[in-house]
This record gives sequence, C-alpha cells and structure tokens, in this order.
Amino acid sequence: MSLPAALPGRRERQVDSTRARLFEAAIAEFRRVGFARANVARIAREAGVSRPSFYFHFPTKEHVLLELQLLEERALVARLERARSLREALHELAEGVIELEARLGDSDLFRGMFSIYLRRPAGLPIDEQPFPTVAALARHFAEAAARGELRAGLEPVAATRVCLTSVFGLLIGLPSEPAQRRAEFDLLFSLYLEGNA
Repeated sequence: MSLPAALPGRRERQVDSTRARLFEAAIAEFRRVGFARANVARIAREAGVSRPSFYFHFPTKEHVLLELQLLEERALVARLERARSLREALHELAEGVIELEARLGDSDLFRGMFSIYLRRPAGLPIDEQPFPTVAALARHFAEAAARGELRAGLEPVAATRVCLTSVFGLLIGLPSEPAQRRAEFDLLFSLYLEGNA
C-alpha cells in the first residue's frame, strides 16, 4: 500500500504566501512608479517582509517581470490549444495579447514585460525558458502547411519565428488602442495565410 503524497507543510505554505505577496506588491509598485523607479525596499515593506526576503524569492526586479510573463503565457497557450486552424490560432494570439494589455491596465508594464527579452539582463534565465507559446504556434504552422493553409513557400518553423518576432515588435512599440492593434495583427497575419490578398 502506498502512502498519499505529502501535503505542503506550514513552511512551504508560508514561503508560497510570502512569494505571492511580494509578487503582488512588486506589480503594484511597477504600476505606481514604473519599473525603472520601482524600489525593492518599498516592495518588501508593502509585502510585510524584509528586503533580503525579496531577493530570496526574486534575485532581481526583472525576475518578477519574467514570472508575470510566464503566468500570462499559460493563459495564451490555452487559447492557442483550443484553435482548430492557423487562422483561429492567430486570432486567439491577437485577442489574447490585446486582453492581456487591457487586464494589466498599464502599457508601460505590458511593454516592460516583453522587453526583458530584448534587454536580456544578466542573471535572468531567459535562454532556459520553455517558451510554450512558440511550441504551440509552431504546431499550428506545421499543421497549416500540411493542410495547405500556410502561404506556399513558407517553411513552418521559420514562419513561426518570424511571425512571433513581428508580434513581439508590435507589442513593445508604441501603445495602440485595441482596434488599431487588431488591424496591425490582421495585416501581419495575412502574410502567412494562403489565399489572402
């Protein structure tokens, strides 16, 4: 007879709770004063912990942005997994990032979250990330090529990378209203879909 998996102990729950409070306090601080002006001591004080406790959980402020990006990416991947065609997947990608920008309610925080990939701060494990959005979209591009939905002459893996790089460029550029974002995405995505003029 096997024993049930151990429930998280009091210490693990406390560590998780502290990390969550720090994360929320950091996001609030980023919204309030901007990422560059955010102060770790204020974040820790707001979370009710010491400054060293912040660094125990997040070695840098950029680690908070990376965690935010990874949390949001899970929701985006779920949207992509529901899509049954490349056209639907691209639509879900566009709507997902438009909704994310609105949900964050701060275009600087939104762009900052994505710009960590350009800045590539020292000590941030960017190259170790699994990038599930890339994998999910690559699957759609490969399936689209097999169905004849991907524009002729495009190689699926390369098209996926160029498409996501272009989306990334649009997102870290100037803020746009949702209608403008949709128009930009529609134009971009038409380059990949067979039969679009």
